[in-house]
Amino acid sequence: MKHTIIMVLLGLCGLQASAQTEEQAFLKAVYDYLDGGTNGNAEQFKGAFVPDAVQRSIGKNGSVIGMSVESLASKLTPGQVMNRQTRIVSWSYSGIAGTAVTETIYPSSKIIDYLNLLNVNGQWKITTRVYSRIESDEEIVSSTNSGSSSASKTSTAKAPAPAAKKKVVIDDGW
Repeated sequence: MKHTIIMVLLGLCGLQASAQTEEQAFLKAVYDYLDGGTNGNAEQFKGAFVPDAVQRSIGKNGSVIGMSVESLASKLTPGQVMNRQTRIVSWSYSGIAGTAVTETIYPSSKIIDYLNLLNVNGQWKITTRVYSRIESDEEIVSSTNSGSSSASKTSTAKAPAPAAKKKVVIDDGW
């Protein structure tokens, strides 16, 4: 009996450790992106992305603009630390997909990144980055900001019953 209790406790500790490991792996990709850019480490920066990742925003003329990871990484000066502060505002993941919102604060503006990530062969990688440059005093509008939008109101719709746990599907045909 004593042996069974010890085995159960060890098993629970192992589950907790693997959950932390997955969380750490997810956050590593986001921090590699932020820290690689801040510290002029192009390899660390590029390593956070899948090779064909897409980066998009709106240009000065109002049209959608984009840049490859390789092109953006080429703008980094090796070893030069940028005058900016970064932070992860929020993040979440489930199965093989996740998202993170980051804020990069410069002396005169901020860049807000919306990052989509996939777990590719056991490594979390950024697949898309959509970003916005905003004024230093602007804030992110979010459903997590209490009372900041109509989206935060309580819905009267009934939540669907929880579905049975299913196997994660890697390619669903989209």
